[in-house]
Amino acid sequence: MLINTMKFALYSNKDSGTPIGLMPLITTLILLSVHVISGALDWPASGDLRAQRDFNSAIGMSVLTGYFWFALRLMHQNVASTVISLLVKTNQLSQFGAHRKRLAVTFNHHLFNAMIISIMITVIYCIMEGLIATQQEVHVLLLTATAVPFWFLALLFLFQIFSKTSYLINNILSETMKDYDRLNSIITILKLSTTNSIFAMGALAIFPVFWLNKEIPSLDIMGVTFFTGFIAFYLFLPVIKLRKKLTHEKCIILRNIESDINTRIKCYAANDDKKTGASIEVLESEKENIAKLTRYELSPKDKFRVFACIALIPISWCILLVTEWVINIS
Repeated sequence: MLINTMKFALYSNKDSGTPIGLMPLITTLILLSVHVISGALDWPASGDLRAQRDFNSAIGMSVLTGYFWFALRLMHQNVASTVISLLVKTNQLSQFGAHRKRLAVTFNHHLFNAMIISIMITVIYCIMEGLIATQQEVHVLLLTATAVPFWFLALLFLFQIFSKTSYLINNILSETMKDYDRLNSIITILKLSTTNSIFAMGALAIFPVFWLNKEIPSLDIMGVTFFTGFIAFYLFLPVIKLRKKLTHEKCIILRNIESDINTRIKCYAANDDKKTGASIEVLESEKENIAKLTRYELSPKDKFRVFACIALIPISWCILLVTEWVINIS
């Protein structure tokens, strides 16, 4: 049911009448209910590290499963809107169906890869923890089972977030030839990539729940710090590349315009041609428009969202410490 619902809404910008976050929210609530019934969310006794780990995992994986599903659905909706916007610039809106099919093929490949890897991760975890060799409690078995959709959606989101930007650049942006439209298209893709990265970073703010009321070994701190840094770099790499591409192409376009203006100025000085003078004014106007377009490629609102999302990670760890302090004094 999960995969079918995702495929039904794949790369559509139409409002189906159902809130995009409804099914992910229901999924999270169902998972939490299952863990409540199984006993995984029974409040752990003081010092029972295994029960505390199961409690934290039940909350963390349930919330993140819904979060990644919501982020995926929102990403697909934003991609559809971006594709339409880019195709309108090149008068190729009729190609939207073809691009949607190609994106769907890539999505299906990612579905398969994410499912295989998520099962492998879960099996490896079971072997390392000795969960296969011994008889386990029901709540442990359910936790292990719900780890599959958690890893599946997390991996699928990471696969999709990088491939979408690459597809837009390689298959749609390449068709945009006019200088102004091309730079405008790069900015559109840049904003989409930034939005995707912000949502992905938001997931990292939920991760501290896995260490609730547990001692955090220095090795874990180093591992989490490295993992957070690596994921942040991976997520914002498309943004960095697009900004670099935007700056590079802007310089080339402005240099070509400047060269063209100088050439026409010399021609105008020699012939005093009114048409040449008018064309110089057009080029000057185009140069000014390009400079204005790229001056604020990310709005102050976008920059604030990036800052807030990054700041949310240390804030979430502070909330964890405060929560543990409240629990200990209660």
